[in-house]
Amino acid sequence: MAQRVILTHNTMKRKVFPYARTMQTPPGLMSRRKAETANEIAAEAARLFADRGVAGVTAAEIAEAAGVSLRTFYRYFATKEDAVAPFLEIGAARWQAALRAAEEDPATAIPGVLAAQLTPGSPEDSDALARMRPLLRALDDDRELRAVWHRVNHESEERLVALISERGGHDRLEARILAAAATEAIRIGLEEWARSTAGVHGAGSPAALATRAYAALAPSLGEATETHAAH
Repeated sequence: MAQRVILTHNTMKRKVFPYARTMQTPPGLMSRRKAETANEIAAEAARLFADRGVAGVTAAEIAEAAGVSLRTFYRYFATKEDAVAPFLEIGAARWQAALRAAEEDPATAIPGVLAAQLTPGSPEDSDALARMRPLLRALDDDRELRAVWHRVNHESEERLVALISERGGHDRLEARILAAAATEAIRIGLEEWARSTAGVHGAGSPAALATRAYAALAPSLGEATETHAAH
């Protein structure tokens, strides 16, 4: 009798185990869900910061607005300021994707792609820039937020170095110079625009200021490369 029970138990295990395995969430789907949750939290953090200022918002309030527990919030982000990182990264991801899709060498394509991607093409794009403005204005007074902004820019620059090296056949030094010029131009353009009252189009817009900054940075960095090569 005992043997029959053991056999039945083993048979059940053989039937149940494959079924349980098929119920597991596929890794790709799990990653997408995590990314969606992080982006939802980031969007709510950016909205609340824009409405009430960084100092006037808590991590618990961001979590509640995003529909997650505070414990879940801290699984994704170490601080409330860190929660806006995915929101700040969206622009960099888009313009680098456009640069990758360009037919020209990245060194040639950067100015045009930079200007096009910083020019809002829809009301949603304009709203996204509008939500960035109070965040950028708060950089001077919030060390944690400033650290997040600099980290986002540094990581964007590193990805851009790889893209330029891969697409343009540039060595690492040349790629770093071009990536630094583009990243700094965008950062400076956005920060100066945020401090002003200019709109998102025309003179004083992020696109106009970043284009001016890149034109000023690229030649001087190029001269630095030539000087280094001469030595």
